[in-house]
Parts: sequence; C-alpha cells; structure tokens
Amino acid sequence: MTNRTTLIKFVALSFLVLLAVVSATATRTKRGYSELPNGRGGVNVEGVAYSDEMHFDKARSLKAFQDTLYPVLRAHCSGCHSTENTSASGAQAPLHADADVNLAHEYALTRVNFRDPQNSKFVVRMAIDRHNCFAANCGVAAEQMSAAVTAWRDKIADMLPPIPRGVDASTKISEAQILNWIAADKAKTPQKDQEFIKYASFHALHNAGVNPQYMNTARAGLSKALNTAARWAPRIINPKDVNGKGILYKFDIRDYWGYSLIDTSAPDFKLFSTLSDDDTAFAPRKVDVDGNVFKYADELKQVHKVKSEVTRDDKFARVVWARVLRGNVEAATNEESFPPNIDGFVGDRKIAGNKREYVDPADLKYVEAAQLAYTLTRPDVYNAIMAIPGYMWMFENELGVDKSKGIDSYDYMVTDRAITIDSRFYYRAQTPTGYYWKTFDIFTEGNYDRMKGYREGKVTYPFWSHPIPKFISNQGGTKPEDLTYVATLPLGSYANYKYTGGEGAQASAEEMIWSLPNGLQGYAIFGAWSQRRVDAFTQIVRDPRLQRYVDDKTNANLTGPGRPGGVTDQRLSNASSCIGCHEDGMKRSNNDIRDWLDEGGARLPKGENGADAWKNDPETVARVRELYKPSSVMREKMENDRRQFMNAMAQVKDGMVVGIDKNLYVEPAIWMIEWAQKYYKYPVARSN
Repeated sequence: MTNRTTLIKFVALSFLVLLAVVSATATRTKRGYSELPNGRGGVNVEGVAYSDEMHFDKARSLKAFQDTLYPVLRAHCSGCHSTENTSASGAQAPLHADADVNLAHEYALTRVNFRDPQNSKFVVRMAIDRHNCFAANCGVAAEQMSAAVTAWRDKIADMLPPIPRGVDASTKISEAQILNWIAADKAKTPQKDQEFIKYASFHALHNAGVNPQYMNTARAGLSKALNTAARWAPRIINPKDVNGKGILYKFDIRDYWGYSLIDTSAPDFKLFSTLSDDDTAFAPRKVDVDGNVFKYADELKQVHKVKSEVTRDDKFARVVWARVLRGNVEAATNEESFPPNIDGFVGDRKIAGNKREYVDPADLKYVEAAQLAYTLTRPDVYNAIMAIPGYMWMFENELGVDKSKGIDSYDYMVTDRAITIDSRFYYRAQTPTGYYWKTFDIFTEGNYDRMKGYREGKVTYPFWSHPIPKFISNQGGTKPEDLTYVATLPLGSYANYKYTGGEGAQASAEEMIWSLPNGLQGYAIFGAWSQRRVDAFTQIVRDPRLQRYVDDKTNANLTGPGRPGGVTDQRLSNASSCIGCHEDGMKRSNNDIRDWLDEGGARLPKGENGADAWKNDPETVARVRELYKPSSVMREKMENDRRQFMNAMAQVKDGMVVGIDKNLYVEPAIWMIEWAQKYYKYPVARSN
C-alpha cells in the first residue's frame, strides 16, 4: 500500500511538473498574443496578452471594467459580440459584450490602450472604421467610448508597468552622435559584409518627444515593415540595437532580400515597373523609375525567369535596396512622375535620375527609421521589391496555390457587410507556406440602405444570384482550369449590373493576401483584367483611415470622387492600406450566404438578382453547401491563419519592444507611416 501510495504521489508530482513546463513553454511562445474561448468549444486568437511578468491585477481591473466600459458594451454590442448571439454565425469575436463579465473582460483587455485611450481599438472602430456607431454619428459614439475607456484606465493606471528609455527624454541626440555610433560599429564589421549592413535611426522620433510606448511601437514598426516586404525570407529577423540605447539599429539587407525565386543571373536584370493602367491612360507621358516613358501593356507582359526553388541571392538584395532608395516616383498620379519622398535617406553624394536626385547607394550613411517604414510600404516600391508579376495567374503559379481539386480546391465565402461598398465574394486556398485569400470586389450600387434594398429586391451584387462560381480564361490565364478569374460581366452602368456568366471586360478589383515564409502576410491588388495594380478605386473599397474626414453617410455609400459630396480620390493602396487593416492578420468575417441558407433562407437577398432563383432548388442548394462552409468552419481556419501571423509578430515584439509589456496597442507600421507623412510633410495623394 505504501509503495502504491508513493507511486501515485510520484506520478501526480511528475504530472504537475510536466504541466508546469508546458504552461511555462506556452507562456514563452505565446507572448504577444492570447487564446480565449470562442463560446463554441474552440478559441479565438487575439493580439494582446497580459503576461505574468506584467503583474497586472485582473481582479481589480474586472471590477473597474464592470463599473465603466462594460455597461456601454452590453447596451450596444451584445447583439453580435456575445455568446447570446444564436444566429447561424453565432458569437462574433471579440466577445467583449458577453453576458459572462469575466469573458467580456478578457476580450476587452485586447481592445484597450490604457496609456492612450483615444487610440484604443474600441474608439478607433467608431472614429475611423465607422463600425456600428450607436450615437447620433460616429464621432459622438467614439467620444462616448473614449470616455468609458478613460474612466476604466483612471481606476487602474497605477498597475501599468513603466516603459524604460535607453536615453533620457531631456537628452537630445545629434546627427553627429549617430554618425559616431555608426563609425564605431562599422569598425567592428568585416569588410565583406559592410556593403550589406544598413543603419536606421530613431533619433528624429526621440528628439520630437515621442513617448516610450510609441518608441516601442516605432521599433516594432520598422521590423514589421522590413519583414513584410521580404517575400522569400524564411524567418523573422529583427534589426539589431547597435549600442543598447534603443535609438540606432542596424540590419543586413540579405536577411530580407538575399533570398529569391527569381533568376537574377542576366547582367541587365531589373525589377518590374509597377504603375497602374488608368494612370498611364490619363498621363500618356508617365515615366518609370529610370525616367523612361512608361508603356503599360509592355510592362505587364514582363516575366521574371523563375528558378525551381528559392536560393540565396546577394544580387537580388542589392537590386532591391537600390530600388528602395529611389522612393515612390511611380505612385499613381496624372502627372509625369511623383516626388520620391525620400528626405529621410541621408548621404552627401547625390545621383541625378528620373529628373530628380537620389542618394548614391554607396554613400548612404543611414536612413531615418520612419522614412524606411514609409518607403517600403509605398505601392510602387512594394510591388517592385516583392516582384509581383503583371498578371494574376502568373502570380498564383509562383505562389503554388493548390488547385488540385478543381473548383473544390477553394473555400468560398460571401459576406454582406465587409470593408467593401457592397457585399464581398472571396475564397481561401492552401499554399506551401500556409494560406492564400483572394477577393472579387466589383462596382455595385450602394446609394441606398443596403439591407433595406436587399429586402425590397434591389440587389445588384452578382454572387448572391449566381453563387456557384464560373471560372473563365479571358482574364484568368490560358484556360478556365487555371481557376484564377471568376466571371461577373455586368451590363450597363455600374449601378445596374446583371450577371451573364460570360467573358469580357469586368469592372472589379481583386485583393490578395498570402502567408509569407516568415509567417507575416504579403499583399497584392489586381484589377479588371487580372492585371497588377497599385491601388483600388474608392467606388469599390476604401481605406477608412484615408477617408476619416468624410461624413458618415457619404463614406457608407457609393458616391465616388468628383461627385457632389463624394469621397476624396485617396485610394486603398498596396501595401500600406492592407497592413493598416490587417493589424492582427486575417480579419474575421461571416459566411453569410451559407449561414442564412442554413437558417431557412429568410435573410438571403430577394428579387431578380437575389437568391430567389436557387434557394429552393435542392441540387443548387446542395452544391452551395459543398462550396461554402459555414462560419463555424471558416472561423477556425481564420483563427489558425491569425495564429500563424501572430507567432511571427510575437517574434517582432520580443525583439523590438523594450520592457516587460510586449503588447502593441496600435498597428506599428501604419503608426510609423503616418508619423513620417506628418514629419516630412509628404502629401496624402491618390495612392500615397
């Protein structure tokens, strides 16, 4: 009996030790994000986690939450963001308005910025995204949300861990000091590596008085921009702090662009020019980065020679870096060219090019960090250094999109309310590095209340009435089996679309997101003929950050640029707009066409262009159910995709965020981009 008791105690102790080890490992590997119950037996992956090291008293925070923000969330958000949501789609994450206040509190902690309440996601979702604004207008709703978040913060502010500074805020850092630090570091760098080692300085941000939280944001933003613009880099590599002060960082361009699937062996190898068709049409003298008159049709037909596998390639790194230094001269504009906006690239020797001067790559001393994040995410620079080819099917072949099951290779979705002006049709596929998402967003009528119009049969979005996609070859490759482009073919104006299923000119935009080998996301925009673009028209989809000053009603409908009361012609751009929206990776959404069908079909759009023609046809319904998985299935895939992204971001945060609070409460790259635009007075132009 004694031996048996001892054995049981030993086994129990061993289990506890194992559990402790597993828990400790989970804490380390999951720093920077958390996994919370989704109300359906699974988990949701969130981008903020309160680690044990932070010593944050959640019991005290819970009490403060109950007295401040929670009543607001219960009153205005519980219809969707709660397990009380019994629709087919079920509880919509995050569950910050759940009836279980403990669960609601855990989710709410992922949406608050206690150090800067005005920039909490709760507030930004109202003020910028215009999401479910419950007051007279979104501005008022944002103010009410901000007041509630601030009241919560005021009750727990003393629990926030301090953020250390490497240099005291009162100490200004001169450029001479930066150059001395660089010289000292270069003296220790092997000669063979020096051409690849670059320096990025944060002294401009420090001297401008940026507080410690946003210095952390900026450091993470630099690393995220570098790693996001590295198409074939196999792992996350953070820039290295040169002297431990958190001001000067160095990076090796080979870590990001020293890998390539493209064969660069030809002596005259160059990156694609990446302008869009409409801009060359309106500006026939448009010039490329080298100052040559741009011939758009010829540029699209350019094809890089592709190798059988990714290999190390120092030449690709050199070519990419040289393109980065030229800036965004090919940005969309009606003028011949665009200012490069490269004030933060510092060097004495200039080279004349494209009728403008730029820094000699051999003479570059350093780059101001926000300038680099800004430049890497400009549409023309990003498209070029990511080597995005002219046509969509070429790109999908390079990515290795799995099409082995024909039309059933993809998981399809139709969502009523997305970032698009009207509904969104899109699908998910597999690639060797993880996932691939592609949308088909078309010009549709939006000058009426959408759901009211759907109930009355005023529907023009074609995928409600024709949910079984028909792949075509005209814009989608050499044959329909390429499974690249779906027919929509509207007739008449964009306000009166009718679906024919035929081939021909489409009026659409396609946004693509794919998982990079390092775990972050790559982005691409293609247009009506499956052609590469730098931006998407505001009549299709909008970047709410660029349209934040447009009134709510105008922003929500189809009114386009040039019309009375219309939005400005500041387009959703690749890649900055994508980065700003997808701060936690994939955005969650419901597969409304399937969920509403499973609920009996009453919520499906009615009328000639709605679901009336097929929702009572057993054969079509069965096929729709095969192609369109319910939200419960698609959400699990989205969470897994988010987890892959957040694992990569956890590495960025662990390496770049100073202090024990590793959370980023705003998207770091977009923060840097907007800081650079303000600091250098760069215009927010059509696709800049």
